[in-house]
Amino acid sequence: MNEIIIEAHGLKRYYRRGVETVKALDGVDVVIKRGEMVSILGPSGSGKTTLINLLSCLDAPTEGTLVVCGKSVAGLSEDELVEVRRGALGFVFQQFHLLPTLTVTENVELPLTFLGRKPDPQKTRETLSMVGLSDRANHLPRELSGGQQQRVAIARALIVDSQILVADEPTGNLDKAAGESIFQLFRKLATEKGLTIIITTHNTNFGYRADRVITLEDGRIVKEERPKRSEAPWKEHNSPEPLV
Repeated sequence: MNEIIIEAHGLKRYYRRGVETVKALDGVDVVIKRGEMVSILGPSGSGKTTLINLLSCLDAPTEGTLVVCGKSVAGLSEDELVEVRRGALGFVFQQFHLLPTLTVTENVELPLTFLGRKPDPQKTRETLSMVGLSDRANHLPRELSGGQQQRVAIARALIVDSQILVADEPTGNLDKAAGESIFQLFRKLATEKGLTIIITTHNTNFGYRADRVITLEDGRIVKEERPKRSEAPWKEHNSPEPLV
């Protein structure tokens, strides 16, 4: 887990709002290693979504350097950012964004169509097994619970062989038990599959399940911590250790 997969220095994202300059992100340094699970915490307006959008190449920085999967992305056009994202990053959001008329299998395989890749039924079965949905392959979204629908969204992000999984408030629409199961799944994917996972969340208990916690305020990092790993993943997190 020593290979750096994302590296950012002096990252800024400014917007114009009338005569005012909004500093959504104001000089952030971030290094994320392959197989690391990182959570980004902070109140609304702190810059969480801006940071995750930049790190996942959904937006370009105003200033600073950013390297993702070995590719420098600062200054790239939208078309060029799409090429960096393609096949390297998978996305999971608060809303599941499943197509209601497609089965679980069809929803999971949908990104392959946009990439011009033919689905491999065996790989689809393995991916569904990975997220615990082998017995739901032919079900429609309306026949699934919220937690199961989010697992479909995770499988859809994994099917393209993503190196980085970006999850923006992934438990925002789930109850506590379903949210717990989703975070345990993320933990398993990072530990067993070596997947790099970046999560934003308002739930600090879930957030502190990560290898590292980054806290933002007013567009700047105010704290980085490495939580002590709890012996039982379903228990409340232990006190974190500040990064030295």
